[in-house]
Amino acid sequence: MNGSEGYPGEPRSSPSAGRLKGLTAIVTGAASGLGRQSAVTFAREGANVVLADRSTDVAKVSDEILGFGGNSCSAVVDVTDEASVSGMAELAVREFGQIDVLFANAGIPGPGSAHDLARSDWDRVIGVNLTGVWLSIRACLGPMLDAGKGSIVTTASAAGLVGVPGVFAYSAAKGGVISLTRQVAAEYGPRGIRANTICPGTVYTPLVQRTYAERSGADSSTEAAISKEIADKYPLRRMGTPEAIANAALYLASDESEWTTGAVFSIDGGLTAI
Repeated sequence: MNGSEGYPGEPRSSPSAGRLKGLTAIVTGAASGLGRQSAVTFAREGANVVLADRSTDVAKVSDEILGFGGNSCSAVVDVTDEASVSGMAELAVREFGQIDVLFANAGIPGPGSAHDLARSDWDRVIGVNLTGVWLSIRACLGPMLDAGKGSIVTTASAAGLVGVPGVFAYSAAKGGVISLTRQVAAEYGPRGIRANTICPGTVYTPLVQRTYAERSGADSSTEAAISKEIADKYPLRRMGTPEAIANAALYLASDESEWTTGAVFSIDGGLTAI
């Protein structure tokens, strides 16, 4: 599934120019999955959207947004590189004059347990999933502080709330994202900036599809069995969709959540309730 194919339930109408009208939003990890869906959703709600991703496919998503009448630009960004992230924020200000929303969503998977995880793998996962979130926030805080307002949304994970065997560095990073977000909320709330985090369960994205295909050796029947095994762990008996996460991010980005900060939203089909 590429950036132009969409996901089940995605609206195909023109932009509503509603809940984010006149705002400028940066979305990291925007080339696919949760980031792509959120960028499209933000644009349909009237935001000027700056899309950032390390993949050049991010330009295709920007073109898609422009194609349905939204406002967008894109940049290839490495969230672990300070200069690259600073350039992302500068692009937003240069193109649209402000930064109202940051959805710090970029992340990578990270299998491995404490006893067998290579230091290089730890550094890579922590670098993207935790340090990258901090660098993205730091780059956007200046314009937000100048404006006296802003909404920061981060993507953590259910794995940051409960122990999940086999993803040691990933869980550590996502737990750190939760604490980092609360710290931003506490420190910058008096200056008009809100910060909240979303903790998704397993969401059926192209990355998850590829992971299942690799585990099954590209055997579709085995892939289906693995998918069902994962889904059956959730009280709702299904995995999430990118649209479900995008809708949560939209709420947190908009003024509808004006008195919400430092909150942790578990969008996980009930996984952390059991």
